[in-house]
Amino acid sequence: MASEKQIERLKTAFAVADGAWAEAAGKSAPGELACRAGCFGCCVGLFEISLPEAALVRAGVARLPEDVRRDVVRRATRIAEESAHAFPGDAAAGVLDPDRSEEADDAYFEVIADRACPMLDLPSGSCRIYEYRPVTCRTYGFAWSKEGSVIHPPCGLNLPGAPIERQLETSIDVGRLDEAGDVAVDLAAALDLEPGDETTVAHAVVG
Repeated sequence: MASEKQIERLKTAFAVADGAWAEAAGKSAPGELACRAGCFGCCVGLFEISLPEAALVRAGVARLPEDVRRDVVRRATRIAEESAHAFPGDAAAGVLDPDRSEEADDAYFEVIADRACPMLDLPSGSCRIYEYRPVTCRTYGFAWSKEGSVIHPPCGLNLPGAPIERQLETSIDVGRLDEAGDVAVDLAAALDLEPGDETTVAHAVVG
């Protein structure tokens, strides 16, 4: 289990992603940015997270009021159990196989594509562990870029009809997140975890 000091170090490192998102938002023009409080389209459908990110998620869940925590665990457990047949890895441990095929990966994430994140509070649309959320949650909305090229498009609600050049201008350079990645690797080593292993938010809660 991660210590309080390790969790705070992760939060500080991941705050770089918050800053990168804020900078991208500052470059957007009126009508380009749909992200707002209560918009939770990006909270439907799960995705891979690193095991250090999973430790951060668990720390956030542990701090929730008991009734809220029970609801999060219930929803996460349901997702894990109902998708276990398609999980490309150790479903019991909740660890994705690093050598899984792209086909197996796509098949699994298709199964859970319509599942709301267990952290999503409804009807408010807010995140129950906002300060402890993974990096992907902190950077979603704008395009991601690397070495001057867009490697992931923006949310379909943002920058409607924008050409690739405009997407790049307002993108988040993933190279800026290297420090957060280094901290995650250090934490993985400290916790005797494989740095490249991944899980999902649901499995982070129940694992």
